[in-house]
Amino acid sequence: MATLTRSTGRFAGSAATWIRQTVALRSADSPTKLRLAMVVTVLAALLLSIAGWYSIDRRDTAIGDAARAAEQLIQVQDVRVQVVQADSIASNAYLVGGQEAADQRAEYDSRIAAAAAGLLVAVQGATSVDATELESVNQRLAVYVGLVEQARANNRQGFPVGAAYQRQARAIASVLVDSLRTVEQSTRQRVDDSMARAHRASWTLIVAGLLVLVALVVGSWWLAVRWRRLVNVPLAIAGVIVVLVLTVGLGVNGRAVSKAGDAVRGPLSAADLVAQARAAGFDARSSEALTLINRGNGAAYETGWQLSSSIVAEALLRSCDSYGVGCGAVLSYEAYADSHAMVRSLDDAGDWDRAVELATAGSLDALVQQSGSNPPADFDAFAVASSDELVEQSTTASQAFDDADAQLLVLRWIVVAAGLAIAALAFTGYERRLREYR
Repeated sequence: MATLTRSTGRFAGSAATWIRQTVALRSADSPTKLRLAMVVTVLAALLLSIAGWYSIDRRDTAIGDAARAAEQLIQVQDVRVQVVQADSIASNAYLVGGQEAADQRAEYDSRIAAAAAGLLVAVQGATSVDATELESVNQRLAVYVGLVEQARANNRQGFPVGAAYQRQARAIASVLVDSLRTVEQSTRQRVDDSMARAHRASWTLIVAGLLVLVALVVGSWWLAVRWRRLVNVPLAIAGVIVVLVLTVGLGVNGRAVSKAGDAVRGPLSAADLVAQARAAGFDARSSEALTLINRGNGAAYETGWQLSSSIVAEALLRSCDSYGVGCGAVLSYEAYADSHAMVRSLDDAGDWDRAVELATAGSLDALVQQSGSNPPADFDAFAVASSDELVEQSTTASQAFDDADAQLLVLRWIVVAAGLAIAALAFTGYERRLREYR
């Protein structure tokens, strides 16, 4: 009860203060009212400068965060592709047996080096949680490389134990790839969160602009009624500037966030799908080799091939249908899938040697040639087509983010200058009436 009494007393006191101030304002002389209206309008104009800068800066920062997260997503996807590509090369090199070709070894080393370098770059742009995950990926990559080397050493000497090392290496690579997928998912969420912040960033500019416009309209009306002047030119010009700021500012803001959103929904999404297809494709190629390495016991790897192949087909078809990207890679992969079917038919029929020859080098056998099957050539065509598409879409997405940022850099200074100009015009408009009392 005492608390209620105190609250009621405070409210009554505040109401009484407001009433006294209102009465005092109403009874104030005209110069005082003019000065008060001038101060309110000038402060509102300065608020527009500050709020406009803040609003545009928030949107610019959000779009920049989205761009950096998109770049990080592409970087992590590239690491994943490099790893599965290296694993594919290692598995096929083991299948050939003996001393692997120098160009194959150089290609494998290049992919591993690119994956390791990519991880270092990705860690720098990652959140603390993702950085921990990426560091564990780096450790597993070192273990993977060691297992591949042991598989190679045993394979050169003809020791069957090398196959076990190659299987262990593949298992480590699978865990490593799963970790990278986890980082990709969290990074894609960062892109979406940043874009959501960019969409919400304009409200302060809108509110400040409307506040200044209301102050100018009310002030102009009061001056027209009180002093019988139809138009106060400085205040009218200030009002036009506010309208232009709101119109142009919101238009440029909208185009910037729209361009960034188009980059996310367009080339970035297309690049994401092509990267998924590319990684799954190399994974399928590796599974094909491991199925033959584990002759008679490779059913699990053939199941893995089927799963990876379905991911490739789905991702490329979505990319082609939705964005017109990767359509050429669809045809290349379908040709490789047909060649893989020939490899499986030979192996299932007990002709393991011809299956290995076809899978690793393309067979010169007349019957096989007639079928048009050549897994290495068909897969290489898919690898080249998907790589070209991935690079093009990634570059397009990055350029779109850069263009969106560039528009906002100029706009923020325009809004600040407009706010200062409105403040000067408001001061001039009210000062003209004040001079009449001097």
